[in-house]
Amino acid sequence: MVRASLLMAFVILVSGCARWIPARVGEVPAGTDVRLRLSEEGAAQLRELTGARQSEVSGQLLRWGSEVMVSTALRTAGAGANSSNLRQRFVVDEEDIVGVDIRELDRTRTGLFVGGVAVVAGSAIVWVVSQLAGGGTAATNPPPSAPSEPFVRIRIP
Repeated sequence: MVRASLLMAFVILVSGCARWIPARVGEVPAGTDVRLRLSEEGAAQLRELTGARQSEVSGQLLRWGSEVMVSTALRTAGAGANSSNLRQRFVVDEEDIVGVDIRELDRTRTGLFVGGVAVVAGSAIVWVVSQLAGGGTAATNPPPSAPSEPFVRIRIP
């Protein structure tokens, strides 16, 4: 459970700290995260698979040649919430690709995000420690409504 939470946090961190950089068509190595911008014919082919009008598809590049193969999570128009977890291979002709972008880590965004998380986490830790220590407002004198007599009385004859 903890490992899954850490993995989810890492995925959110990386996806929020990345940007798309234009690349040259045909020069992207396999295994790279890509976003393909499709021509009208390519978009029509994608529409046949998903039922939705899309002109871009994002995923991991599996093969580049006369046919380009991408592993992606295609969402169909009538699919439920779990359909985004299903990955499938999408094949499109190279001439149906208008442009390609690759995903690159943005160091500035990442630094700002990590710094912000560190500040929030540090503030939370300081708050928790101050609450556990009593917040520094512990009274040293008993309240004025407290009885002034001792709790135990001993009678001396």
